[in-house]
This record gives sequence, structure tokens and C-alpha cells, in this order.
Amino acid sequence: MRKLVFTACCLLMFGTAAFTQQQKQPPTVRDYCVKVASDKSADFETFVKEVGVPLNQSRADAGEFDWYAVVRAVIPAGSSAKCDYRVVYGYKGLPPETPSSEQMDAALKRAKINMSAKDWAAKRDALTQLVDVEIWSGIDYAGTGMGKGSYVRLNHYNIKPGAMEDWQRLETTYWKPMVQAYLKGGGKGTWSVNTLMMPEGDNLPYNAMTVDSFSDWNSLLQGISFSLWSKVHPNTEATDVFDRLDRVRSRANIEVYKVVEMVNRSSN
Repeated sequence: MRKLVFTACCLLMFGTAAFTQQQKQPPTVRDYCVKVASDKSADFETFVKEVGVPLNQSRADAGEFDWYAVVRAVIPAGSSAKCDYRVVYGYKGLPPETPSSEQMDAALKRAKINMSAKDWAAKRDALTQLVDVEIWSGIDYAGTGMGKGSYVRLNHYNIKPGAMEDWQRLETTYWKPMVQAYLKGGGKGTWSVNTLMMPEGDNLPYNAMTVDSFSDWNSLLQGISFSLWSKVHPNTEATDVFDRLDRVRSRANIEVYKVVEMVNRSSN
């Protein structure tokens, strides 16, 4: 499956291609958080559509990454929001270095965009301000994929020292089957579990994330019904599982985004 992560992710933040036992490297996501002046949002989205999409289709098809997505902040939004947009690149394994000017010149030429890498960077920087960059490692995944117009919910967590494996096990043992039952019942979307690779440090607001994507707004608001719990886990009380989760993690925040544009590597 070649769809976004935001697990970030999930991701990535936002969706990943595959989680297999044979995979030597975990799938990863490079996530750029950017701010855009309020009167420049339309210009930025036009730039993404007219330049970002063909450019990154060219780069994806050349094997530089597996998918690319631009998502717009829904909640929180405005001047108090950390990110107005997230620009996300998904990889099947560990991410490469950021491309050189020569590599970007070649990609622009392949995409038949009459612009140099210097001109492209100048236009990007005139429209956006980079807030930060995060690299996420994918742990587990389930879903039918996501695309333009989908809604993505990033659930950021602070996992307590020494509890990362316990948290991952609880998520994959109890919540993943809920997602699978939701999908089997006709739901559409993705779910992933992700850990923060970079940056690192004790003072970070979060170090892990689950990512939920839904095909439309109503599906996002309705979420996955807890009526499924008794069917999926008939011998386990939900309150017991959530008590165990509360002992290993705290929720830092929840962010919701809408996918503005998305590119997947061509299969041929």
C-alpha cells in the first residue's frame, strides 16, 4: 500500500507502505511544520498544486521517497497554531539526506518546470516560514489508504521512561483490532503507531504519536464506535486497558488536518 501516514503520521504522522517481518528498516516520515501568512494561504496552495505536485511526482517516481502530502491545519488553526500546514514525505526505510541544489535542479527539469532550484527555494521561502522538522519511525499500521480531501488526526503522546514497548504493545494489541473491525464494517481510513526519531531530548512535549485518517468530516467526528469493543475484545474491559495506557503515557495534544494534495510513487 502506497498511501500516507502522519504515523506519522503516521505517520508517519501519516500512513506507510508496509509493515512486514522481513523489512530491515522501519518506514519513516519527514514532517515539515510551516506557518503561512494569513493572506498567503491561497498563493501557497496554488504553488503546491502547480509546482509541488508535479515536482514531487517526479521525485517520487525517481525513488527519492514513496509519497508526499501537504495537509492544512483545521484544529488548532490561526495565529496560535504551531503549524498552518505540514509538508510530509514518506519513506519505505530510513530517510536520505535532504536533496542538494543539483538534485532539485534535475527534478525540476524532469517535471518540466521552468524554474531553478534557487528560484523554487526563494518562492517557497516567500510563502512559508519553517517552524520545525520531525522524523518519525513507523511501528504498526492498518488501513485502506488516504488521499486528497481526507482528514487526519494526530494524537501526540509523552511516553514515560522505560514504557515505550508497553505502550506500543497496548496500542497494537487492543486498538489495532478495533480499527480492523471498523474497516471490515465498511469504514475507510488509516491508523498507525509511530515514535519520534528526531529531535530527541527530555524537554520535548511528545515522543510518540498515533495517526488516524478518515475519508470525510462526518467520519472524523463520529470516529470508531466503542460499541465494537465488546465484539472485538469480549473478555477484556475497556476501562482496564485505558487505565493501563494512562499509566504509561500522557496525551500532549491532538491536531486535525485536511489533506490538500497528495502524491504516491507510480507503480510502473
